[in-house]
Amino acid sequence: MLVTSERSRLTVGLRAALVAAGGVWAVHDDQDRLRDGLTGLPYADVDAAATELDASVPVVPSAGWLPLIEDAVDTTCQLSVDLTVLHRASHDTSLGGAVETLGAAVSGTVPTRWGATEPLGHAWDRWVLTQHARHQAPETVRVVVEGPHLSATITARVTDHGIEETTALTVDVTEGTLDDAIARLTDALGHIAESSLPTFALVIAREGESDRCVRAVTYPPPNPVALLIGAPSVRRLGLERSALDAGRPVVVVGRPRLPAYVVPLGDEATSGWNALHRTLEAVGPERLAQLVASPLLQAWEEDLHELDLLHESTAEAEAITEADAGTGSRSGGQTDGIESQAGTERPRPAEDES
Repeated sequence: MLVTSERSRLTVGLRAALVAAGGVWAVHDDQDRLRDGLTGLPYADVDAAATELDASVPVVPSAGWLPLIEDAVDTTCQLSVDLTVLHRASHDTSLGGAVETLGAAVSGTVPTRWGATEPLGHAWDRWVLTQHARHQAPETVRVVVEGPHLSATITARVTDHGIEETTALTVDVTEGTLDDAIARLTDALGHIAESSLPTFALVIAREGESDRCVRAVTYPPPNPVALLIGAPSVRRLGLERSALDAGRPVVVVGRPRLPAYVVPLGDEATSGWNALHRTLEAVGPERLAQLVASPLLQAWEEDLHELDLLHESTAEAEAITEADAGTGSRSGGQTDGIESQAGTERPRPAEDES
């Protein structure tokens, strides 16, 4: 349990660690009342805050217990992305590409530092990050990433089946309107689907702090604006584009043999919650829950082996790279995931290998 005043704020890394550990952020206000810093749920005392609630029993506090929580001020328009990508357990697999691609699309910036603890102790380097994850295997690795206008956590599980990389990114919208940023971000998700093997991604528009921390205040409600259903999900579920009735045209991305779908949900003027609910109903909530069960690589092992999706993804990505190189068009660049580093590896300082 973390107990603070109501003027405290949590970094992205601390919030992620607290949620992952099942911890509680208890906030004392100036009237000596106690509430949950993330949900606003009032607590009678510290012991009550530490008591695990029965999820099947709804909590309905009395009106006299409802805390008065101030509204957030001076917020910044942001996009948050939760994305999971599967990689082959290959020596040339590189982590961290998604955060580069998405950050550049929204704000024109990329990460500058990363670390397993705060303050972040390493300059941004995808090779070193990947080696760190390999050295920690089979333990799950969670690191924090920061850059101008972006904050993220990257969680990696390295197993004999491959590498499962989950990126939770919040990035400030610094160029153009929110709808412009949504369009750039959904294009970036399409590029990721061309060069790697994402399973799902959800994009949320929100108002947040300029440093991407979270305070114990009331923020405007978030708005889901896009959903990526990756090639493994499309193939395993047998999804057809026509079945995903979100009210807007579904965009087919990825590669011909491994199509993925980007489902537009909301925008600056329209709530996307109804469209998201319709899409999830079309997919099937129970089937969806099975597909996103952790750890993903074990859950997907049969399909990945039978269809050899990871190898197929790599082979097609390499073919696209070769074709682009031959025509001088865009290729490689900032992509997510599986990319050849032959001839580019270099010795690393000893302190970066931790």
